[in-house]
Amino acid sequence: MGIPDIRIILPPKEELSAWWDKLDQAGRQFVESHISRLLPLLRVNIHGGLIQALAHCWCPETSTFIFGGKHELTPTLEEYSIAIGKPLKAELISPPIGIDPVVALSDFLRIKEDNVRKVLKAHRNTCHLSFLKECFENGNSFQMRRVFLLAFFGFILFPHCKNAINPLMAHLVEQVLGGKNFVNTIMAETFLSLTRFKGSGDKTFHSSPELLQIWFLSHIKGFGGLMTIHDVNNSNHPIMRFENNQKHAPDYHYSRWLAFMKKPTSKGFLWHAKWFQVRVARLSCGGVGPIPLLGFTGATEYYPTRVIRQYQVVQELPPALQANPLRVSFIDGNRGHEDSILTIKSMWDMCQPRKLKWPEEELKDKEMKYYASIKYIQQHKIPEELLPKIPKVPLKITNRAENKRLKRVAEKAQEENKRLRRVVSRVYIDQAR
Repeated sequence: MGIPDIRIILPPKEELSAWWDKLDQAGRQFVESHISRLLPLLRVNIHGGLIQALAHCWCPETSTFIFGGKHELTPTLEEYSIAIGKPLKAELISPPIGIDPVVALSDFLRIKEDNVRKVLKAHRNTCHLSFLKECFENGNSFQMRRVFLLAFFGFILFPHCKNAINPLMAHLVEQVLGGKNFVNTIMAETFLSLTRFKGSGDKTFHSSPELLQIWFLSHIKGFGGLMTIHDVNNSNHPIMRFENNQKHAPDYHYSRWLAFMKKPTSKGFLWHAKWFQVRVARLSCGGVGPIPLLGFTGATEYYPTRVIRQYQVVQELPPALQANPLRVSFIDGNRGHEDSILTIKSMWDMCQPRKLKWPEEELKDKEMKYYASIKYIQQHKIPEELLPKIPKVPLKITNRAENKRLKRVAEKAQEENKRLRRVVSRVYIDQAR
């Protein structure tokens, strides 16, 4: 029996795009002030095969993707912060512990609790797209912008199931409106979904696949060059650049991505994304521990020191992994997690940015190839038991790639036929003479 693939929920982007068109100017400004650079995600195509292949390469213990048994990459808070356009200084969002979904949704939409209760009961405790559509179309300008925000977060950033959102998303969006930090939440849910997939938990990806693929392809040399941005701002940023260049993005079959990730070369990776320029970053908690990530459904951590070359710093041997109590699930009854949440928020306050030490001279030879010290290249080894188990899949090519190849063959055949007809025509003319 093969290893299953992670399940990706396709969001109703056409519906949300239509809602966006119906918002007035004030409504659009309100939405963009809270989601910043994320709106183009509505026009970004999801490469399901890429996300599925990436999920198999995830290592829960290191919180990194491991390629070829030694190359590590992972999204960092600073990368996501720049792509999204939101700073990391704000207070973390609190997960919905002990929150009644009926009350949360009722208060957010300004609808009577009895009406909300009936809707959730009819749709297995989810908030269906049809209900949100009714609220949007029958609401005033103030209500329309709030419904759009709720749908954007519930379908695009934190997908729950097909055509329905988690009603507790209202609790999260209310905090976003209060200015809290949802960059940490997005990364947390990304890592939590990948970790559950690699374990015995939920096999569905409950974070933004678009953000993950933009991040990954920014680190692939074949596409990363198209993502060069010298001055990231709200009119020129990674998500917009990807949207404009996505027709050039590698459209490989899932099996081809797996083959690349199992046997990569150092030349395949762009360790430092060309749009990513920071001088300070959060690298540890209190100088020793991992960075805490507080999500909507749980908490986890990650180790930026394992991927320090992504910051354009020479990769040294990372410190040993710690047995860490941060990993908590909030979906096992929602009991007794208040103390854990307070601890995680306290740890986050200890994660102060520090100045990065960039190399003073240009690296050469092996060091430049891996953007790492000779010591790292020679000594770094990931324990066998931590290496991701990647399924064996026969190599295939995408229909799009095959169609391009067949089109080129057909065009060559057509040119050859034209050439032959011209030759035959000349022969007939010569014979007639």
